Amino acid sequence: MSEIRREPLLGYEVVIAARRAERPQQWDHSPPAAKLLACPFCEGSEALAPPELWAARTPDSPPDGPGWKVRVIPNRFPAFDMSGEPRETPRVDPFFPGLPAIGWQDVVIESPDHRVSFTELPLENARLTFEAYQARLTALKNDGGYCYAQIFKNVGAGGGASLEHSHSQIMATQRTPLRVQQELDASRDYLQRTGRSYWSELIERELAAGERIVYADEHFVAFCPFASRVPLETWILPRRPNSDFCGVDLARLEQLAQLTQRCLSQVENALEFSAYNYLIHTTPFDINAQAYYHWRLVILPRATTQAGFEWGTGMFVNPLPPERAAAMMRLAT
Repeated sequence: MSEIRREPLLGYEVVIAARRAERPQQWDHSPPAAKLLACPFCEGSEALAPPELWAARTPDSPPDGPGWKVRVIPNRFPAFDMSGEPRETPRVDPFFPGLPAIGWQDVVIESPDHRVSFTELPLENARLTFEAYQARLTALKNDGGYCYAQIFKNVGAGGGASLEHSHSQIMATQRTPLRVQQELDASRDYLQRTGRSYWSELIERELAAGERIVYADEHFVAFCPFASRVPLETWILPRRPNSDFCGVDLARLEQLAQLTQRCLSQVENALEFSAYNYLIHTTPFDINAQAYYHWRLVILPRATTQAGFEWGTGMFVNPLPPERAAAMMRLAT
């Protein structure tokens, strides 16, 4: 029997339609992104990429040359204007509003080896990738010109990746995106109404229910949310209140990297494909939301596509109940 579920804080609705999983070809087995003859992310091809902004290197290896483990470069094809100066004035017409899209976009290259996926990285590289996120978030905050930064990873053509080499991105904006602001406002309103953090209470309730838990220890919890939008959607959150991803210390960062690799491997094994996105939601640079918000890492496997009903209604249709998804992931360990 199908069920409409609603995410209580964020408001989106999902149709959990388990019978649709019986349809043939229900999963999107997208081919990998095309491999270039000369990949600008490979070790030895540093001259094909912009100068690095951050790197974890072997001792005495010079910048912008071989000898790195993880490096960060500006995106050569950014979605935002990275000049820092608006070239157009805002559109003030109420029917056609618009703002200059000023921002910054990093590429985080997670390994010098073209052949490995994120789940195949040495744990050191996965941890260094998360260290790079923290270092670049701090630098972008200190720049003073940005309000928010979104960390994300696209894998496979179905996940929006244009290059096969394992990498992720950071996009900084001069304003807090509307969806992010709505989530923060709803979290703050929940605290004001109830005296409790929604995210702390959500973790408690998921742990008590147990059926959607993928993994839990004293520091982190991973679960498939009640209103999962796609099959095997997974959230990883800190057990203790922490709204800022940069507040994760080095020891916990390595644990988080290991848990992320574990969850992604479970997704790949359970669905037998590897197209996905992961996102890290953290607070904007200019607010302190420690009392009412948790950062979280969200894994979104690209097993289904949004079709006519989804575009028409704004609802999601998920053929795999999260309770079954969590059980699949536990078995796929």
